[in-house]
Amino acid sequence: MKPILAARAALLFLPLSLSAPAPALAQAPGPIDPAREAAPADGFAALGGGTTGGAAAGPGQIYTASNRQQLLAALAHGGSQPKIVKVVGSIDMSEGRPFASRADQDQRAAVRLPSNTTLIGAGPGAGLAHGRIEIIGVANVIVRNLALMAPCDVAPVWDPADGSSGNWNAAYDAISIQGAERVWIDHNTITDTPLTDDQLPVENGKPRQCHDGAIDITRGASFVTVSYNVIDRHDKVMLIGHSDGHTADIGRLQVTIANNVFSNVTQRVPRVRFGQVHLFNNYLAGSKAAAAYPYSYGVGVGTGARVISHGNVYAVAGAAPGCASVVKAFNPDAASSFADTGSMLNGAPLGVCALPGAVGWSVPYAFTPRPAALVRANALARAGAGKLATAITGSGPVGVEPGSVEPARHATGVHTDTPLAIAFDAAPVLTGAGAITVRRASDGAVVDRIDLSAAPSATDTQTALPRSNLEIDALALGAMPENPARARFVWYRPVAVSGNQAVVRLRSNRLAFGTTYTVSVDAEAFAGRIHGSPFAGLSWSFTTRGAPASRTQVSVDDDGAAADFRTVQGALNWVMAGCSTGSPAAGGCNTAATPKTVSIRNGLYPELLMLRNVANLSLVGESRDGVQVGRANFESLNSGSGASSVAPGTALTAGGRVPGHRVLGGGRAVLLVENSDLLTLRNFTLVNPHARAAAFDNQAEALYFNTSTTPAAHRLVGREMNFVSEQDTLQLKGYVWMYQSLVAGNVDFIWGGVMAALFEDCEIRSVMDAASSSPGYLLQARATAGDAGFVFLNSRLTAGPGVAAAYLARSGGTASSAYVDNIAFIDTRMGPHILPVGWCVGTGTSRTGTGQGGCGSNPPPWAGTAGGGATDAAGWRESGSRDLDGRPLDTSARLGLAAVKLGGATAHVQLAKPLDSTAGLTRRADIFRRSTIATGSPGGWVPAP
Repeated sequence: MKPILAARAALLFLPLSLSAPAPALAQAPGPIDPAREAAPADGFAALGGGTTGGAAAGPGQIYTASNRQQLLAALAHGGSQPKIVKVVGSIDMSEGRPFASRADQDQRAAVRLPSNTTLIGAGPGAGLAHGRIEIIGVANVIVRNLALMAPCDVAPVWDPADGSSGNWNAAYDAISIQGAERVWIDHNTITDTPLTDDQLPVENGKPRQCHDGAIDITRGASFVTVSYNVIDRHDKVMLIGHSDGHTADIGRLQVTIANNVFSNVTQRVPRVRFGQVHLFNNYLAGSKAAAAYPYSYGVGVGTGARVISHGNVYAVAGAAPGCASVVKAFNPDAASSFADTGSMLNGAPLGVCALPGAVGWSVPYAFTPRPAALVRANALARAGAGKLATAITGSGPVGVEPGSVEPARHATGVHTDTPLAIAFDAAPVLTGAGAITVRRASDGAVVDRIDLSAAPSATDTQTALPRSNLEIDALALGAMPENPARARFVWYRPVAVSGNQAVVRLRSNRLAFGTTYTVSVDAEAFAGRIHGSPFAGLSWSFTTRGAPASRTQVSVDDDGAAADFRTVQGALNWVMAGCSTGSPAAGGCNTAATPKTVSIRNGLYPELLMLRNVANLSLVGESRDGVQVGRANFESLNSGSGASSVAPGTALTAGGRVPGHRVLGGGRAVLLVENSDLLTLRNFTLVNPHARAAAFDNQAEALYFNTSTTPAAHRLVGREMNFVSEQDTLQLKGYVWMYQSLVAGNVDFIWGGVMAALFEDCEIRSVMDAASSSPGYLLQARATAGDAGFVFLNSRLTAGPGVAAAYLARSGGTASSAYVDNIAFIDTRMGPHILPVGWCVGTGTSRTGTGQGGCGSNPPPWAGTAGGGATDAAGWRESGSRDLDGRPLDTSARLGLAAVKLGGATAHVQLAKPLDSTAGLTRRADIFRRSTIATGSPGGWVPAP
């Protein structure tokens, strides 16, 4: 793999595992390197299939990182394939530049781990400063041997209602585990040092607290072991459980806390809601009279908490004898309980605790607690970072030869869609100034200029999105023969730093075939060194290759010289220019009669895409998981569903979380498709890797298939595909057949104005929503009346890590809406996360009336019938539902005949129903019977494998 591929990998991040958890390696006799160790058997992380992290990683998935960009590049590379990332030295996530705002800290401080990963410190001194580790909605993760500085929130919030006199609340934990499963946190040291609480300024009469949790485990995380860590000089140590009202945590939050050292800490060791938590052989040392971190309590037992304790030792100066000095009750309920055996406080038994001792469960794994007399010496000798030594090495790419550029100097045969790259001695820093200019060598004409300052986005008034290195790209500009000025206009960040490289993505379609170009990089663009000397600017030239031989058979490879293009959009531009419906007929490929194929080889393609007016095109990947296409895009960056146009929009957003941002019109999807009939997507992953965050409006789609809402609408096929996003994933119109594919998301992640969309033998996966504790929704249908709408046949509804609850659908209807809520689940297997009521109706209003359900403000559905109620032919419907093991599912609690308000009076409407007959919903020919696109009469399309 070429170095630039590793650099580009840093731009892509998969939010969930798409494949089975990595199995443990069969180990040869002899000691196992700590980087390949699995979680020990005496903890919850050994259950549920075990926690192996990246133990199965091959040499190409073993990385050594000594700076922020190397670390992020290593974590991004290979998605959720098993990987080991070794940290050398202390990595400053701020890179020496103080965080300017909460939004800046959100973006730059995060270290988000994918599934099947081991993150390990190389030895003493290895770790992170000014950063936070996020383990969210993933599985099989190990974090070991790291020295972590607890993050300090640059914008803590004062809450006058918190406590009797108000409190400051910070946002960031050193390690945050949300909705993850099978996690082992071992041999780490977490401390507030050097910025301890006694150094914080006093505002509103209290220290302006900027530290939150050390290790927080929330939102349904399960099978977690926290062992042999040292947490020193910290207030809120460990929160287990999101809130008293987050009942989805019941039955989850299975956590082992063993052999840790807690020194000079105040509280939450741990604070538990709902969880089954096992504490054994931990050592806590502190003082009630400490100036900076006075001890308050040890174990907080809250709502539904059921804690088992064995052989823990508490050495607290000034603490009164007895359990009340260690265990504190918070809003206990009938399930709250604490059972202890053999623990000591200041040399005396803990004694009887006020909470009930009947916890209702027993430790489900074998363990042997040490006698209390041996706990302190063992924990102090073995716990904390630097106690392990790993000799693991591999060839995972995180850097390239300093001074090298890509394309190489004077290179020939360069692809017209090539990215540019410059390698420094270490990770360079974008200064927020300067430009990168590409000129045609023959006449000096500027073909592209990347302005790295805030100037191109100066019309924005918003501050949430950094405005330097923010440019407008015109996707497919010049590739649409019907109007060469038409393009999809989007904001994008043209320069990314990965490892020791600065990687530059030029605007779409700027380089011509068979042409020599000169690149000039201003000295002020980057702060960095090459061969020890400060960067003083750079210039080099290269020559592009000739045009491909075919318009109808095109290949793409992100690092392959033999392919026609290096980007998917480059290939789409080529096909559109010669084979769109607006192309001359003489080209022989401008109609649906001529099949066209873009073959995509394994690799990473961090792109936003545009396709328009091409019929009978197939995008085919080399392998489903090996081809990853997509770049983060979301509502706050590029608002709206999106459309092509002849000029970028100029209006500013007036509401939402990022007001004052210029709306260009290209929309929030990764792939935008307009008026393209018989498009087939096959055997690759289309992903929008945007991670939901409180600072942004997060609607984010992988695909928007836009066509008419008439029987002449266009057709889309998705076969053996992965469609992945953290919120909306598919926005669909027309006629759609999804076959043996995965669709993953969390909020209305399948939606749109379809005529008919059949999901056959598919997996529909609900994924963790870290920005909300509410259940998700699979669908929001806006189907056209009289057609089949959304039909799920022989499919499976599954849940990713941390997902405990989801509704089948909710309606987007208002009193004036014309679309109908047509959804049918036929012979579908449904996981236990699907709520018993199934369908979501709250107190909102639709043409059916005003709902009286308990699902928030969501309106009742409109089925297009006289009273708006469901029938066998329309509305919310279900038949033959089974659990994931194939057993008939009890649907007796499903929403059905329900009360709504009509004109102030109560009426009963069949809001959802079990189907009396599945006629017309089990054959493709019936579901797509109204399509007229192929023959001009009904029954024109019957897709086939």
